[in-house]
Amino acid sequence: MRVLKALGLHKSTAQTAKDRLHIIIAQQRSEGNSPDYLPQLRQEIMQVIAKHTQVDLDNIHVDLQTKDNNAVLELNVMFPEQVTP
Repeated sequence: MRVLKALGLHKSTAQTAKDRLHIIIAQQRSEGNSPDYLPQLRQEIMQVIAKHTQVDLDNIHVDLQTKDNNAVLELNVMFPEQVTP
């Protein structure tokens, strides 16, 4: 693992989450069914969650579903288990 970091081949979990988010955004833009503000909204939601909790960004999923003129923004966050002393 240290060898990968030394060579610059190891990505942090934040970078991996960011890359995945870019892929999701690109897919939704190509489908043409997501609002223009959704990518910025996703990023801001992730920043707020990261500001207030110690959550891995890979465990935050934001999804917009549209059906019959109704839009539902679904947010799934997997929080780490609390460790009690």
